[in-house]
Amino acid sequence: MFRISALLCLALPLLPGCALLGIERPPAPGSAAAVYRAAMADLSDCVIAPDPATAARLAEAAARLQAETRPTDPDHFYMTDRVTAAAAYCAEAATR
Repeated sequence: MFRISALLCLALPLLPGCALLGIERPPAPGSAAAVYRAAMADLSDCVIAPDPATAARLAEAAARLQAETRPTDPDHFYMTDRVTAAAAYCAEAATR
């Protein structure tokens, strides 16, 4: 049993990108993943209390993701679609 736990303790830091047990690296500042996370936080704020400033931040994030010409993140188009939909939802909610 001790060998297994020792092996796990040594192996976990060697598994890059593994979200096992909630351990994951934060995205690099300015990356598409960082923009996506910030946009999803803004969407959460917009759902609770619609605000034109939040809608503008979401629109800016959507435009930034759409302007990327050579994405390297395999989830780029998924994130772009979600942020674009969030921007449209928040813009509509802010005008009600």
